[in-house]
Amino acid sequence: MKMTIGGNKMRQERLKILAMLEDGKITAEDAATLLGKLNEADGQHFISDDTAEYVEESLQRFAKNAECFAKEFSEKAQKAYKDVEPKLKKASQKALEKTAAIVDEIAQALHESIEKAQSEDKACCKEDDCDDDTPKPN
Repeated sequence: MKMTIGGNKMRQERLKILAMLEDGKITAEDAATLLGKLNEADGQHFISDDTAEYVEESLQRFAKNAECFAKEFSEKAQKAYKDVEPKLKKASQKALEKTAAIVDEIAQALHESIEKAQSEDKACCKEDDCDDDTPKPN
């Protein structure tokens, strides 16, 4: 059975489009395009005052909701940053301290290794069984 699009069916389609706009499922531009297509199919080339008013009200509610969301999100993000900032600073300071301690340990180990190698070289050269070709420390 083929259904024809009548006035009541067109009205329902328009209301569906406006409901999708209000729910944020489509943009205002998409809604205007869809409503325009319906109007062309219905032989209308304009939006009724009631529809225009409804779209305007829907857009105003959407804008207000978006503004409230943005404000609330901003406040929560700032609070989260304030909560996390001291923890990040403390963790950074600990990482810096541990890195400095590790660098100090490496430097100390290198210094000890160099001193040990130098003392072994000196001890070797003082022994009687050194070859004449062995360089003597200065």
